[in-house]
Amino acid sequence: MDLTDAKPSQESRLQFLDYWRVIKTRKVIVLLLFLLSGLTAFTVSLSLPKKYSASVRIKVEAEKPAVDVFGAGSSAGYDPYFLKTQYQIIQSQKILLPVVKYFKLEQAWELPEDIAVRRLKGQLFVRQYPDTSLIEIGVIDTDRKLAARVANKIAEVFESDRLEVKREQTQKGIDKLREELTKQEDRVRTAQEKVEQLRKELGVPVMGNIKMSDITMQHLESQLSDARNVFITSEARLNEVRKLTPLEFRNAVNTLTSDPTVQSLLQRLTDTDTSLEILKQDFGPEHPTVLAAIAQHDKLSDQLNERLEGIKKGFEVEYAVAKARVDDLQKQYDDAKNASYSLESDKYLPFVNAEREEDLELKLEEAVRSRIQQATTEMQLPRYPVEVIDQAQEPLPQSYVSPAIASNTVMGCVGGLLLGVGLAFFIEFLDTSIKKVEDIEKYFGLPVLGVIGQQAGLLHRGSVSMAHLEAYRMLRTNIEFAKPKGTATSLCVLSAGAGEGKSFTIVNLAFVYAQHGARVLVVDSDLRRSTVHGDLRISNTIGLADYLGGQKTVPEIIQSTEIPNVSAIAGGSGGTAKDALPLLTSRRMADLIEQVGRQFDVVLYDTPPILGVSDAAIMAREVGYSIFVIQHRRYPRNMARRAVQVVQNAGGKLLGVVVNNVQLGHDETYYYYHDQVEHYQPATGRASKPVAAAKPLESDEIDLSGKY
Repeated sequence: MDLTDAKPSQESRLQFLDYWRVIKTRKVIVLLLFLLSGLTAFTVSLSLPKKYSASVRIKVEAEKPAVDVFGAGSSAGYDPYFLKTQYQIIQSQKILLPVVKYFKLEQAWELPEDIAVRRLKGQLFVRQYPDTSLIEIGVIDTDRKLAARVANKIAEVFESDRLEVKREQTQKGIDKLREELTKQEDRVRTAQEKVEQLRKELGVPVMGNIKMSDITMQHLESQLSDARNVFITSEARLNEVRKLTPLEFRNAVNTLTSDPTVQSLLQRLTDTDTSLEILKQDFGPEHPTVLAAIAQHDKLSDQLNERLEGIKKGFEVEYAVAKARVDDLQKQYDDAKNASYSLESDKYLPFVNAEREEDLELKLEEAVRSRIQQATTEMQLPRYPVEVIDQAQEPLPQSYVSPAIASNTVMGCVGGLLLGVGLAFFIEFLDTSIKKVEDIEKYFGLPVLGVIGQQAGLLHRGSVSMAHLEAYRMLRTNIEFAKPKGTATSLCVLSAGAGEGKSFTIVNLAFVYAQHGARVLVVDSDLRRSTVHGDLRISNTIGLADYLGGQKTVPEIIQSTEIPNVSAIAGGSGGTAKDALPLLTSRRMADLIEQVGRQFDVVLYDTPPILGVSDAAIMAREVGYSIFVIQHRRYPRNMARRAVQVVQNAGGKLLGVVVNNVQLGHDETYYYYHDQVEHYQPATGRASKPVAAAKPLESDEIDLSGKY
């Protein structure tokens, strides 16, 4: 497989599920920036001067007098932009400049007037209450008293400005109307003179001193109609009265008139008739009392007849008067009509036009005069376009609005958290080292044989956790499955760079193999910088270099170690760095590999870093099979990929990769490697304990039962 064909677009993209892993891995940076930003914001907030807010609430309405004398206020419609306009006026220089001058703020702040106005505007806030005509004017300042006084003064100046502007506008309008009235009076006089001149020149007919016009005819026509109605009513009533007999007229008189005298006589006559009937029953017809009653009855009857006759005469007079009124009005109407006809002729047309012009000028003059009178009266009326609802009060010392220590600290923490997360992702994208199992399979095309956690120690020394022991056991098992069945276990352990744990892995892997009863040989083929002898506590005075140089035989360089069933060949001191490659490629090295392969069950070869020298690639080819050790998050993956290419180009066969020094608790992709082990440990005794070599197995087969 050619690893150079991997596309750049596949190299540094994180999956969505990797975000939490990145944050957890870089949590120190995130927490540090979180705490540092929060502490900085808190400290800076404490050092800032305290600012106080004072606000006055006012009610702003459209301009109108307190008493609506002429009904002009009802004609004003709703203006959706009115309050927005006032909102901007309050913050204008026209309002703020008088406030600056009143409090001499330009001197207190040592600024020019225009700059002082800008500063005051920056300290000012204006807020409109939704669905109301209320506006809040607030000022923020370090001086509590000044903030309240300035807020109240702004409201006062705004109110005065509203009143003064309206008064000036009204006065200008009145002055203009008076000028127009003077001109209109001149036009009226000119029109009147023209009418009089034409009347004399044309001999316009008139009735008395009244000029004939359509209005006069309409008035006469209305009077004539009313007079005719009265005449018709009186004529009908008189005709009906004449048809009645005296007795019928007497009985119907109450419906025709409400004369109290007639009603009194009728009542008295009725009472007399009743008394007379009673007396006739008690006395004779000639009795003086009866005769006196008859005489009284006749007298009342004569009086009633006379009164009824007077009423009838009154109806006749009323009829005559109504008829005369109709005749007179008819005559006047006919004369007016004739005069109107004469005015409509071509001869009198200039007069009619002049008369109409005069009427129009008179109406205009009256309208202007009335409007001047109305505007003058309205200007004198009190007005309240701005009403202060709540005065600004001096804030309490503890009620400062700035700095907002709590909110600033929270914002600082949030900002630091975001910055930390961003920096964590930035560093993560810059970090091209191996992070996940998928990276190894993706970039190298090799299986992962084992994952070794951090803080792992040498298994044959001290205390180690069960998780670390199981990790190396799993590595041994995976190696056995990876190599071809029936072949000897001779492995070359490689790494791209120094310090990736290659020698450490060899020693622990040898221990695990020995636990299974295998006879293990560790060969330190790093002739330039031997380290295995230190981990196994053997002498480095003789070793591989002495054998390859011809001074020693194979049995002479093999040493026993403190680990049962584990032997080792140190690097030795018989060679130098420049002699390493010729020695490793010599025939004696090939013989050694063949001899120890027959003598031991497992042979592990330690090598120098691949990219440092060419020794490791040669050893990988000579030994046959290799495993590749990569330290988690240490070197760029391109370095490891290059090392794998070197081994493959040299003819070496890689079984897989061992990922070393992994933070299992931080990287969820490796977490299951130790989580399952912890799950199967006993409830008690999970603490680390010394691991000793187990009783050797009776065969070289792998024990898959889980019991070691």
